[in-house]
Amino acid sequence: RVTEICTAQSVGAAIENMCLQATALGIGSLWICDSFFAQAELRAEAGGDSELYALLALGYAAEEPAARPRRALSETAEWRTE
Repeated sequence: RVTEICTAQSVGAAIENMCLQATALGIGSLWICDSFFAQAELRAEAGGDSELYALLALGYAAEEPAARPRRALSETAEWRTE
């Protein structure tokens, strides 16, 4: 179980770093965690012996939507001093 947890954390960190680098290069990314719908097909494409944890789609956006407005931290967090 420890190996499973460590592997999942490592994969998550690697995908996050790939998403950050893609953004820095002007490339869009979409982290897809729910790949179970196509698990058999994707494993066969990868050689059959692979274990699939997540998918990462990369590409150039056809449009650039405006950033959503951010809420102030005071609106989203409750600070407790006790």
